[in-house]
Formats: sequence, C-alpha cells, structure tokens
Amino acid sequence: MQPLLKRAAKGLFRRFSHNLLPSSCSFCLTPLQHSAGALCHLCIAQLPRLTTQCLRCAVPLASNALCANCQLTPPSYRNCISAFHYQAPVDNIILRLKGDPYTTEIKQLCALLAERIATTYQNTQMPCPQTIIPLPLHWLKMTKRGFNQSHIIGSLVADYLDTEHHISAEIRQDFCRRIVKGQDQHLLSAKKRLTSIKNAFIAEAKDLNGLSVAVVDDVVTTGATANSVAKALLQAGVAQVDIWSIARTSWNNSTG
Repeated sequence: MQPLLKRAAKGLFRRFSHNLLPSSCSFCLTPLQHSAGALCHLCIAQLPRLTTQCLRCAVPLASNALCANCQLTPPSYRNCISAFHYQAPVDNIILRLKGDPYTTEIKQLCALLAERIATTYQNTQMPCPQTIIPLPLHWLKMTKRGFNQSHIIGSLVADYLDTEHHISAEIRQDFCRRIVKGQDQHLLSAKKRLTSIKNAFIAEAKDLNGLSVAVVDDVVTTGATANSVAKALLQAGVAQVDIWSIARTSWNNSTG
C-alpha cells in the first residue's frame, strides 16, 4: 500500500475507534468526555505557552520588548504571533503532523493559537487580517507528502476565529507559491537558512493590492522563511503581512 493510502487508512481507523471506544488523554491517559478533544484540561494547562517575546518576531525573551535583531534589521512582516515555545510536547505534535494529517492534538493547539491571535489584535487595537495564506510547499514536497500541514492549521484557526471570536478570515492558497525547493531548514545553520530561502516564493495574483494578510505556518525558527514569503507578497502589492504560527523557537534553536 502506498504511503499516502496508509496514512489515510490509519486516520480513518483512529476516527472510527474514537467514536466507538472510550477515549483518554493522549498524554496522561485520563478518561475524557466525548467532546473534550485529545488532551485533558490539566495537560492543556501544562503546555509550554509563549508569554514573553519580541514584540515583532515573537522570539522568546525574558520580557516583552524588541529583540536586538529586530532593532537592527526589522523583518519584512509586521509582526509574528505564536502560541507556544517549540518544546515538548508541542514539538512532538508538530513533527507528527508533518507525517499524519489526522494528528488529533493539533485541533486544540489551533484553538489556543486562535485565542492568542484574537487577544493580540484586541489588545493592540490593530485590525485582524481577513485573508489567511497557508505557507506554500514546493510542488515536489507536496507530491511526496500528499498534504500541506500549514493548510490544516490555517483552516482550523480560521474556523475557531469565526465560531469562537466572530472574526471572519478567508483561506487563499492561490495567492502565493514556492518556486525554490531548497534543503530542509532544520538541517541548516541560521546563515545558510537565510540564503537557501531567498527568493523562494512568488506572488502573482491580481487582487493582492492593499490586502492585509496572515501567513500561517507550524513553527517559526530563524524567521528566514517568514521574511522571504512576506517580501514576495509585499512586492506583489500586499499592504502588510503578519505571521501566525503554533510555535516559535528560542535563541539557542534559531541561531544554530
């Protein structure tokens, strides 16, 4: 059986068994109510939430301020909103999502990201972007993987923003595409990431002028990818770009 069919079969079995059998928390195995999701309230409370960070790029800091990098060389995007540190167990959930689109815990992480997004725009009194662009995959990687995990995240976040926070946002996959495959970013140093991702995206849609958009990704590391896609969108006429991600790495992860 081909890998994509295997993943689909596993996902169908997981959903089927979840409907028939008593469910338990994915982490602590505490029994859950049917509608409680994959994680119990205690495990949700213990997730590594991002509470203090750079006000521009969201890299974790000891207090809310502009980091040295953003003071010296501000990124092309307006700001980055992330919900969690890229630490266990969030990192494990994200890694599993890259191989399994039916990763159940991702729904609750997206709900918490949507809550963080709504709160941030309310507190800053900035208008929330009404166009969401999942970070595009190169067509070769899309063919190999069979799905884009950023589209899954973006769709879930859009649903939660609409139903829980009354914020309407449209998912658009046709505004931007990736034209340079490059190497996997986690295998490269920070300096090499900046060069490998340069000019990797292109935005060609006719109706981009003046739009405020949010690019959604699973995790932001150095910010090189976020900066590259933001530049492409701004060059095509977008007014401003924000970045939304489930997790953000810390200095020791992003500079190596």
